[in-house]
Amino acid sequence: MLEELRERDIRLEADGLMLHVDAPAGAITEELRSALREHKRALIRLLERERRRLEEADRRGLIIKWSREPGYVSLHDPTTGEWHEIATSDCPPWVLEDARARRRRKGEKR
Repeated sequence: MLEELRERDIRLEADGLMLHVDAPAGAITEELRSALREHKRALIRLLERERRRLEEADRRGLIIKWSREPGYVSLHDPTTGEWHEIATSDCPPWVLEDARARRRRKGEKR
């Protein structure tokens, strides 16, 4: 439901037990308003979980390491908390040097 709302440019924000909705004019139908009320607690929990995950990702920052897949590096995106696999041929030299330095510091095997 959250993804569908975001696709419709409807933004939700949890503030304690309050759920703030920011939506374009006319985007909130009675049916949607009812669904938001029905799923309010679950949406608040999901938003809080997402907020904590993003805070942790921000704390960790950008991490670059060799992937388990040969010829790739793994990048941890601090803005989303997601890991991305990037072919080494598509990486700028500084990314590869960071991956090499991390491997040397951690004693990782390639």
